[in-house]
Amino acid sequence: MAALFRLSIWSLSLWASFAAIPASGLVIYRLGGEALDPPPEADQEGVEFIQLSWTNLEPSLGGKTVDLDIDTAAIRPLERDPNFNIAPGIEEHGGEHVRPNVNVEVWDGDVSVAWVAASYLCGALSRFFCVDDFGRQGTANINLGSPYLIDRIRIISGLTDPSKIVRTFRIYIAPELPWKNRSLIDHPPPYSPWVVEVRDNREQIIDIPLPPQEGTTFVQVAASEHREDWEVNEIEIYAKGFVEQSTYISNILDFGQPMAWGNLRWSGHQDPKARVFIQTRSGQDDDPDLFWRFTGRGDEKTAVSRSEYADLAVGEKAGIGYDQANWTFWSAPYAFADSSGTPIVSLSPRRYLQLKVDFLPQDDDGGQVNFLEVHASPPVATQLVGEVWPVEAAVGQPQQFTYVVRPTLGGDSGGFDRLEVATAARLGSVIQVRIGDEPVDYAVEEADLHRLVVSFPRLTAQDSGALVEVVFEAEVLRYGSTFSARVWDSALPLEVPQSVQGGDASPVYEGNRVWVATKAEHQGVLQVRVAPTVLTPNGDGRNDTVGLGYDLLELTGPASVEVALWDLSGRRVRQVYAGRDDVGAYERMWDGRDESGRLVPPGLYLYRVSVEADHQTVQQAGLLHVVY
Repeated sequence: MAALFRLSIWSLSLWASFAAIPASGLVIYRLGGEALDPPPEADQEGVEFIQLSWTNLEPSLGGKTVDLDIDTAAIRPLERDPNFNIAPGIEEHGGEHVRPNVNVEVWDGDVSVAWVAASYLCGALSRFFCVDDFGRQGTANINLGSPYLIDRIRIISGLTDPSKIVRTFRIYIAPELPWKNRSLIDHPPPYSPWVVEVRDNREQIIDIPLPPQEGTTFVQVAASEHREDWEVNEIEIYAKGFVEQSTYISNILDFGQPMAWGNLRWSGHQDPKARVFIQTRSGQDDDPDLFWRFTGRGDEKTAVSRSEYADLAVGEKAGIGYDQANWTFWSAPYAFADSSGTPIVSLSPRRYLQLKVDFLPQDDDGGQVNFLEVHASPPVATQLVGEVWPVEAAVGQPQQFTYVVRPTLGGDSGGFDRLEVATAARLGSVIQVRIGDEPVDYAVEEADLHRLVVSFPRLTAQDSGALVEVVFEAEVLRYGSTFSARVWDSALPLEVPQSVQGGDASPVYEGNRVWVATKAEHQGVLQVRVAPTVLTPNGDGRNDTVGLGYDLLELTGPASVEVALWDLSGRRVRQVYAGRDDVGAYERMWDGRDESGRLVPPGLYLYRVSVEADHQTVQQAGLLHVVY
């Protein structure tokens, strides 16, 4: 079925139509990277490549940026201009000017209108009633809306009459709003501890540098009690460094028909202390939000469109909700190191897809994304539901598993003859493939430690609902190990594999999930295996080295590992390995030599493998016999 992709172009303010998506074949959308060549696949017949600009964003299609530096070449976190006064436009970023006890703003960027303060009653009559010469009448306050790294504050006073220069003032900053009671907002007291105090100021324009801070959301300038009138023309705020967070949300991509998501690719960089999060979500209609209007009959409300909601009066708006029935939530962030291609995890087949990039800078570290690229193609099945059995296993021990897939194949479904299983567990051999409970001929097309691909007779529409079962061996190394699966038609090599969704594929299997738990009695972190236990490093090619092998299990991330040899007096002979390893199987070789490269004397030696895991040290040791 042909489809049109719609995009609102800012400069033209109209809908633009792209070429029809072919009924079958690969479709590639690229956001950004206009100066780059199309991907190699774009040269193949039947592949549709569509280039989009970062700057072509339309709010009505869900496009949005927050504190983002964006151009046609890349997107990156916004870095503050240290010469730009951020105070006047702060409301646009969720902030507010907390007015002093006057009718004139001091944060509005207009120096021609001054905050003129007559002498305070306290200062004019008696210092007995004053507290440290400061009172709430002399405070000017601003809520910045979000944290900023404030570099300096400029106070402009006495422009029309130098005798009205503000002489004494204090500056207070805070990462959060200091008040608990909303009634204090209009008349906040002078807060402490202040970060800067200036006394006997004689300058009409004075720049006050602020000390380093983690981030400032609230600023207060408090002027002291006084006998003479003074005027403040303006208080300006200058920030530096990156914003706390920058966000890019793409327009909702309309593929015109349900599609299977392939890989997501990108180009860019992430500085060491910064984080760049890339996420996706998919939907069955053109808007993930639900908009509600009060009907006027109590709390009754009715659904309206996005544009209708925007035109409602404040009292008519009944809120915005999320359309969970038709849209997935944002996915977990994709690992930034997987930029060369990682499968899109958002649910498919779906017609609509949206992408989001969040930059979280830290200090002077930021990041950049040059382009995002989405691969998609028409699905080979209307629906694919899969589960693995059993759903509990002994950790680190070979066991037989069955991955079962129930396909729904309509008249327009292409069908498939390949199935891929990928997992962090350690895969063994394939034992059998069944279709509709009957064993069929199969071939293992690809196989490695964590992935296998099997081929079998092609399924078509008449096979809809027939179970596809792949029986194989595997060793589960960690609690919650997931077995993911994808299928495709080998006759269409350009199309992307379609992911299998976890669920109730068959009543025969009770797990209804694609991940495996480990039995409590078998849960552990470290298993060590050593062969041979007798080392004869005499150069004859037999037992000249020993393999110090270990399996890391149940880790939540990379852990520090050390493999070392000791003599029986407690002296370390050789550190064979020191590094960081994730879950998996490893082997470190020892050739019978010490740290200086000399062969050790014959005798007994202690090997020890230690792992720093989850705030504890786990270790296993044993004896090796060295003979000549």
